[in-house]
Amino acid sequence: MPIRLVGVLSLTKFYKFSDVMHELALLQPGATTGADVQANPVLGPLWNDIVQFEPRPANANAPGTATQIVIDDELLRAARDGRDDRWLLLWCALLVADHRMEAVVREVLTDADGRFITANMSGDGLAAALVNWGDYNGNGTRTPTRNDKPITNMLRFLSDGGLMEPDEYGKSIIGVKRLLPTALAVPGLLRLLQDRADYWGESAAFQPAVNSDPVDFALALGANHWLGLAREEFVRAARGAGPAVAPTPRQPVPVDLVELHDLLESKRQVVLQGPPGTGKTYLAKAYIDWASNARRDDSRLQTILDSLPLRERTPARIADEVERLGLNALWELVQFHPSYEYNDFVRTLAAEPVPGGVTFVPRHRILSLIAAVGVELESRGSNCELVLVLDEVNRGNIPSIFGELLYALEYRGQPVATAYSVEGDASITIPERLSVIGTMNTADRSIAVIDYALRRRFVFLTVPASGKPIDQHGGYVTQKHRDAARHLFDAVHDVLGESASGIQVGPSYYLPSRTGVAEDVAIRELASRFVYEVLPLLDEYVLEGELDSASLGTLLTDLTIDRDVPTADQVNSLHAALLA
Repeated sequence: MPIRLVGVLSLTKFYKFSDVMHELALLQPGATTGADVQANPVLGPLWNDIVQFEPRPANANAPGTATQIVIDDELLRAARDGRDDRWLLLWCALLVADHRMEAVVREVLTDADGRFITANMSGDGLAAALVNWGDYNGNGTRTPTRNDKPITNMLRFLSDGGLMEPDEYGKSIIGVKRLLPTALAVPGLLRLLQDRADYWGESAAFQPAVNSDPVDFALALGANHWLGLAREEFVRAARGAGPAVAPTPRQPVPVDLVELHDLLESKRQVVLQGPPGTGKTYLAKAYIDWASNARRDDSRLQTILDSLPLRERTPARIADEVERLGLNALWELVQFHPSYEYNDFVRTLAAEPVPGGVTFVPRHRILSLIAAVGVELESRGSNCELVLVLDEVNRGNIPSIFGELLYALEYRGQPVATAYSVEGDASITIPERLSVIGTMNTADRSIAVIDYALRRRFVFLTVPASGKPIDQHGGYVTQKHRDAARHLFDAVHDVLGESASGIQVGPSYYLPSRTGVAEDVAIRELASRFVYEVLPLLDEYVLEGELDSASLGTLLTDLTIDRDVPTADQVNSLHAALLA
């Protein structure tokens, strides 16, 4: 059960946030007296509820107010500095000052997790919820009530405090257009609560603050509800806050990435094509490593989304995080497959619950979202590169997946109309700084029908099946381990022939996957991968007419593999041959 706060304000009196904030910014800590604040027509009704003094008055009618001097705190600093979180901090300060309003927020306007219930954030919705819930009386008991003035005031506080953009009819708030970001206020709120704890330290409500963790204390108060945040969202906002850092210059382009880099600079869309195991996805990720200055994990779009509250996963907030973290790149990877569609990739209508049923709301999917983030970053003058990797691009139905966005890929910077309007925008613009890297397995028969519109808009860069990675990889246990891998690669390469470059088996099948193991163990693992991964692929080539069955039989004989025995025995036989 959250700690009960001190104070009871008049819920029938409306406090205009802009006027209160203006007067708070004018207060002079160390000079302004309690009498000055009490005489202020705006701050008077709130004088010792949101302003702190030295010495602290015993109650609102304490004598000697002329000798009480305003002391500085987080709310005054935010007001004086014009900070973005000042409106939210004023809202929280009012909740600290009135346990009845705080209880309504915690128990009526938010769910058990702490997130806002938008259905209750309207005049009728809040009134109905309060009748069922019962309002707090001064003695802590509840009786069912319907009082329009406090309801109107509270909804206006939610709007003026920057928690929501209201849907209005005349002067009445009839709903919520959208909830606004609030996580930015968490660090300031923690400091505000510490200020209040120091000030009201001997009161029962704030005694738990003594020697306690600020986040734990805030959660004990239920402060995450005040900002409409789940507990884990509140904790992430508290722990993850920090000053923005400038991006560090990227290193020179590595030699093995120069061709890909140059093609992306000129065309912005490249498909890496080649047979299985040639390292196409590895090359795409190597480019991301370079583009992000070796900050691949930090720079992934999903990582940033996971760090933000659900309702703050917007292009603007993602751009804020990119700038705060000083990222050089922002990337994401998706894998195409035959059932993948426009609604999975571009935009969709997502079902969301509402009182009495569900409604369908347009939402970003990965392409629309990363493009919107790119447009936002460009508007801020950012040089952050966005990279979208489309794995197995040829396995998807390209017209069905891309829709009108095939045009937008070619005409960067030009808005293209879409079927769904997200956040009031019915178009999508592909920014100049978005690099699209596709990967395509040339052994996949579906490439024969790959969409010509895609071919025209992408450059195709072949990644050949070369033994060079085997020769250069530093993870082999011994030279014999490396020689065994090269032997298997060369044997398969020779049986397929130079003319079968599109179906050759790439070197990744033969690269070591573990370090620090004995030579015998490493070579057994190599033999196992060949039997369980490479041979089934060669069998497919035989079925498709790409490889003659007699040639495969000769290869197996040379490698001492008998297909008539269990696969475990085949592994044992190949293992022994490679060790010999």
